[in-house]
Amino acid sequence: MSYMPEYRPMRSFILNNLRSDNDRPKAFRWLYKQHIPESLSQFMPYCTKYSTYHALPLPDGAKQFGSYNWIMTEHYWNINIFQEKNTGHPRGLAFSEAYPEDFMEMTCQPPSKVLRQAGWQGSEDGYHPLVFCFAPIFWEDDFKGTQRLTDDGANFRWLFFLSYPEGVTEEVGDGWFKEIFAKEVAACPEVTRILSSKLLDTPKINPFNRVVEIWFEDSNAWHKVMVEDGARFTKPEWATEPLFPFFEPYKDIVGIFIMDRPDSDHLNQWRGYITTR
Repeated sequence: MSYMPEYRPMRSFILNNLRSDNDRPKAFRWLYKQHIPESLSQFMPYCTKYSTYHALPLPDGAKQFGSYNWIMTEHYWNINIFQEKNTGHPRGLAFSEAYPEDFMEMTCQPPSKVLRQAGWQGSEDGYHPLVFCFAPIFWEDDFKGTQRLTDDGANFRWLFFLSYPEGVTEEVGDGWFKEIFAKEVAACPEVTRILSSKLLDTPKINPFNRVVEIWFEDSNAWHKVMVEDGARFTKPEWATEPLFPFFEPYKDIVGIFIMDRPDSDHLNQWRGYITTR
């Protein structure tokens, strides 16, 4: 029996980390020369947005928040192409993906022949696996900055994902996030925008519960609120870390710093691997 996917618009986020700046030339060459044209060939008929954002430099203290240093890739899907439960791979494609032999080591992932692995093995001193999460098309929770315009200034966007610790229900975790943490962050004058959504249950490749964006004008403002003044935030009784952000970095909290505009909107801008002279 052939598979007939249902019409189900959704948004996905993919985060990648590099083990070293030394890997950037090889990683970007793979991305723009191999991966993007392969992805366009496979997904363009049912994907309405496919963009890559380069990570901004990590501010001091960012690693305690599980921050990634390379790219965030964003898709808007018309259908759920990931028919197999707990996998980031669709069925029925004619070609496989090409990637460097040392891609897993280069991107800090556990050894595997599977590029987008289900489950999670992230830790502060160990692996920083690829993050692949799915959310509704529109943000569900808007805590601050509803009237913000593109002309209102620069936006230093902190995009991150939360996984509530083992034994903490989503109801309890979301209660702290929505009723305590988001309100305390909204009270900070340096914060210009706060948005969040519950991640979809299907497809679900990584175990994260929630995606969040908190915006600032620049990295100094982020550092002041989240590092210098982090003691102002109320610790939940179920916290696994004694100090803010209260989540174990690279395990229960992972994120990235990006700008408003993607470095490449591939569906509209990709014209091949055109080099400098």
